[in-house]
Amino acid sequence: MIKHIVGLTLTLLAMSSPVQAQQAAAPDAPLPGYTFVMGSTTDREVLGKYARTLPAIYEKYQGYYLASGGVGRGVRVLEGEFKDQSVILAKFPAMDGPNSFWWSPEYRESVEIRKGAGTFNVLKLKGTPGDLDKPTGKPAYLISIFSVKDRTKLKPYGDVAGPLLKVAGGKFILTGGRKDIELLEGEFGNKNVSIIQFPSLEALRKFYDDPAYQKVIPIRQSAGEYTILEIDGVQASN
Repeated sequence: MIKHIVGLTLTLLAMSSPVQAQQAAAPDAPLPGYTFVMGSTTDREVLGKYARTLPAIYEKYQGYYLASGGVGRGVRVLEGEFKDQSVILAKFPAMDGPNSFWWSPEYRESVEIRKGAGTFNVLKLKGTPGDLDKPTGKPAYLISIFSVKDRTKLKPYGDVAGPLLKVAGGKFILTGGRKDIELLEGEFGNKNVSIIQFPSLEALRKFYDDPAYQKVIPIRQSAGEYTILEIDGVQASN
């Protein structure tokens, strides 16, 4: 428990008191599971055929999209380099949900369709205990793919970023080191992932563009290497 909270302080927005409170309130609660896909397409027609098979499979295994888009089409690279064209973020109400989906006979048949249609890196990520509810409205996501080289530099950054995050209504939906990430397909290297959900794209941008936050970004960047993505989320269904 304590180790996990310490890990939060070393992610994109360290020392976020709302996240720590949530972790402390339900450390043994059920964990949601997430899949995060980064890909580049070489055959859009084939990929489109593959994509049309997915909704029914997601529904069967209780998964649903949180965000889906491409660079310049709902995805914006805020910091660092991002070589892929598109991303998909999906949520499952149980930690084994992504595996049940991924290894199901239905998906194994479906994934054969996209062979040769592009390159894909697919991660299974561990969610926050007890965070099983579907989002409401049209949220947005700040995704950090990073490695930390000097953790001692992050405290002054977190002292500023944490309160700003609280004001913006942001919350961590997951944060994990490489040991917490299961690579289902492709390559990822020795990196960490942190994802923060905001109630809207406007709230995300208000947070990120805040002069007080912009001032401490160099502190975080001096501590490691970061790729930061802004992703517009899917409109929640009623």
